[in-house]
Amino acid sequence: MAIITISRGSLSGGRALADCLSTKLGYPSVGREVLQEAAEAVGASEEVFRGKFETTPGLWGRLTRAREKYILAVQTSLAEWCTRGDLVYHGLSGHHLLKGLPGVLKIRLIAPLEMRVKALLESQPQMTQAQAEAFIKDVDQDRARWVKVMYGAEVTDASIYDLTINLRTHTIESACETIAAAVAQSRFQVTDEVEAEIFAFAAECRDRLSREKGG
Repeated sequence: MAIITISRGSLSGGRALADCLSTKLGYPSVGREVLQEAAEAVGASEEVFRGKFETTPGLWGRLTRAREKYILAVQTSLAEWCTRGDLVYHGLSGHHLLKGLPGVLKIRLIAPLEMRVKALLESQPQMTQAQAEAFIKDVDQDRARWVKVMYGAEVTDASIYDLTINLRTHTIESACETIAAAVAQSRFQVTDEVEAEIFAFAAECRDRLSREKGG
């Protein structure tokens, strides 16, 4: 049993890598499902929820009570998934939401801009090359600001990940092989003691969310 989180930029191959790992390891792969469950838990639509969860807070980074509750709902949903066993999570901020939890292999996946632009143009053929590049850079900047405000961290800080993989020199398949070898290490195996910590973490998240919803 092990838990893998994948942090990636927009159009950087995170879903493809998660699917590859899911097939190779037999782990369930989740991303949007966590957000959907969290939205349901607080009685919000997924669209409203995603806006609250992803939009960068104001100038001074003040969190509204609603935003705090929404983030806690995502953390609770993800923690519940972790109690079910092996997992590949390719949604937002998994490495932050599960910070300090043992048995978690934290991956950072990066891809060259030209690869990301090509993927965007294939899905949005009405865009020009320049528009696609500008869009991706804007998304990256927004996400970097969001992580800085929410967690006080730099998204590019290699020290918060266990392994960084660059798709300039790796294929999805070779990245998958590398991660599969890494997660087989004993430090990422979920022992009985680690499993107890995961269940305790999930219970704490549930209790905190219940108090937030009650307040």
